[in-house]
Amino acid sequence: MRKTDEQFNDGRAAEEAARWFARLQGEAATGDDWLAFERWLQSSPAHAQAYERLENLWIDLEYAPVAKELGGRPLLATRRQRPARNAPRDQLRRRALWGAGAAIAAGLVVAVGVGLQSPGVAAQTFATPAGQTRDIALADGTHIRLNAASRITVRFERDARRVEMADAEAVFDVAHDAKRPFLIGVGDRQVRVVGTEFNLRNRQGLVDLTVRRGAVEVRPADALQSAPTRVTVGQELTHTVGQSVQVLKVSDPDATFAWTNGQLIYRDQPLSDVAADLSRRFGTPVRTADARTAALRFSGVLVTDNEADVLRRLSAYAPVRVERTSTEIILHHR
Repeated sequence: MRKTDEQFNDGRAAEEAARWFARLQGEAATGDDWLAFERWLQSSPAHAQAYERLENLWIDLEYAPVAKELGGRPLLATRRQRPARNAPRDQLRRRALWGAGAAIAAGLVVAVGVGLQSPGVAAQTFATPAGQTRDIALADGTHIRLNAASRITVRFERDARRVEMADAEAVFDVAHDAKRPFLIGVGDRQVRVVGTEFNLRNRQGLVDLTVRRGAVEVRPADALQSAPTRVTVGQELTHTVGQSVQVLKVSDPDATFAWTNGQLIYRDQPLSDVAADLSRRFGTPVRTADARTAALRFSGVLVTDNEADVLRRLSAYAPVRVERTSTEIILHHR
């Protein structure tokens, strides 16, 4: 077998091992889960090796209290005494005690094809091209809806979950974990989350955060010890990268989150913003013909079912004429 194939198989085994580690934790584990896990474990020597590396990594990261409960024995050996299919729930929980660190260990698996190489930090980059959105489920239970033409990088560490947000927009539904805050680097700000739902947008140097559930804290990235700005349900924070000020105001979360349902809602916004959003939504570059057209203010709802209908509605709602070329769409003041 070629070395590249070996690396691929090792990476796949490491990822599957992490999924089993996360699945067989606490009250969620059943007798059927354990039986299925044993079948997976015995189906390939690579599976047992990948799982043992994951267990050793967990122990090395000093989860001593849980390891002590198991009498210091290797977890792989403990697992051999799996519960019966109909074992009582309390017995299942005792046998699954080692799963307390599952989410952290799962986050330490390097992206597919790399394998479990480093005990430090795992990183995964998620990106969408223009015209496509993506739903992402992280190992800790957090869900992310990534808008078109967006890019983020996720790292799970022992004491924090970290995201670096480039030019992007996403809805974050963050799983609660008081011991491991969810930290997002965006522009020159850091967003700190424990468990909440919010929309975060970083486009052309403008950061926009709207909270629909819970609360988040925002600090300058170069002054993390400073008092944070707290953003709660129904509030929106806007900040221009490079400036010291940020604006906190009352907002309608449903309008901000509308893009997840195929709508773009505008309230007195420049047409240049609309053109930029349509470029990302459909993949065809859309621009305004001149500064006069770019400065036009637009209010309305655009249902983004297809490009032709959206442009037709836009020209009906606003005083613009649509010009199509072989490479782009140009909006002219009418």
